[in-house]
Amino acid sequence: MRKQRYLEEILQRPPLSMQQILDAREQRVQRQNRMMKLQEGTLVSFTLNIAGAVKAAPLFSRAFAEGKRRILSQLQYSGISVLLQEESSGETGEELYLLTNGQPMQIKRLMCQIEDSFPMGRLFDIDVMARGVPKVSRSDLHVSPRKCLICDQMAAACARSQQHSIRQLLEKTVELICDYFEESDAEEIAQAACRALLYEVSVTPKPGLVDRQNNGSHRDMDLFCFVDSACVLYPYFRACAKMGMKEELSPQQLFEALRPLGKDAEERMYRMTGGVNTHKGAIFSMGIFCAAAGRLSEQPFSVEKMGELCKQMCAHLLEDFAGIAGKQELSYGEKLYLRYGVTGIRGEAAQGFPSVLSCGYPMLLNALQAGKSLNDAGVQVLLALIVRVQDTNILARSDPDTLRWAQQSVRKVLEEGVDLEQVRALDQAFIQRRISPGGCADLLALCFFLHFLQLHNE
Repeated sequence: MRKQRYLEEILQRPPLSMQQILDAREQRVQRQNRMMKLQEGTLVSFTLNIAGAVKAAPLFSRAFAEGKRRILSQLQYSGISVLLQEESSGETGEELYLLTNGQPMQIKRLMCQIEDSFPMGRLFDIDVMARGVPKVSRSDLHVSPRKCLICDQMAAACARSQQHSIRQLLEKTVELICDYFEESDAEEIAQAACRALLYEVSVTPKPGLVDRQNNGSHRDMDLFCFVDSACVLYPYFRACAKMGMKEELSPQQLFEALRPLGKDAEERMYRMTGGVNTHKGAIFSMGIFCAAAGRLSEQPFSVEKMGELCKQMCAHLLEDFAGIAGKQELSYGEKLYLRYGVTGIRGEAAQGFPSVLSCGYPMLLNALQAGKSLNDAGVQVLLALIVRVQDTNILARSDPDTLRWAQQSVRKVLEEGVDLEQVRALDQAFIQRRISPGGCADLLALCFFLHFLQLHNE
């Protein structure tokens, strides 16, 4: 769906005239010569190899930006300095010019490595030249000529014979770019999710919860158990992100498509932890967030859009409580709803996670801007969530009176400025009463996830 949308967008753009294309080539040569006259050095000239008369589109810009990043990174890693850098963009495409202090043959070899190291690199056209030195070719390095985008023939031969139509070449171009960024975006989202889980368990002190200091109110798990569990969930988060990219799925269909992925993730978790439930709640909520992030991965980061999409995905969840009085087997959430009328994580998700988006995440940002560390900001956010949320983990292990006591105790610590010694004392009190605000811990992880996504998009 995405690929077809991008292709149609490109095909609808006004084509350049042959004269515009020829003028752009001439201007490129003039700029190359001018830069080489300014200073001694080896010039790198980078453009995209796009078939047809449309050279500029948002998708092409993203591919160009990735090529630029890889070129600069490769030069820096190899100890080559950029002496002069110029860029241009317009209807004829984007261009990058780098005058460096490296040797032509050395730099050409580095650029060939970029072109040949991954499929989208086939679209990169990176020329290397120097004053008085002809453009270095791949044959000068005994590197294989570039192959056609579509078949295994040499690219030059296919171009001369016009074996493939412009549309076929554009379809392959769009496929290469989309495939690359779908994989890249899904990996970034999954990394942010695993990182968020690891940060959540590492935040110390956390009343009643596993942290770096103790195991909280739990005898069957410790920090390393959580680390193992978080790592094994990476493929699940990545799959959720990729599922979100399937635009043909409506928000509710997307949610339903996550169910089998979530069941498989639970099995992975239990195998890794020896049957201990470390992240069942996070598998549910973080999976939703990863899918929403995948759906919105092409857009600038927006908490509001994340919340609205989550709400659309989960609005039907409260229907799970309809007619549960007649059910013979009830989940913990359904039992608590019958007993106390608490909708738990279903209600939170159905409303678009307001505790995260309106409370936890803004508080995390404010605390970080005020100079707090991620650890101390995480402690403050967790306490605020405990006060706000009817944590079903607490209710499942105790009763409403205990939940009220926990919230009142935490509120007092918040009002007095969140002194960590007070939080440690609260931790011991929670442990004595076997209180574990695990639901709020999952929400804290979602706050960290949003923060890491925002950092990646800046």
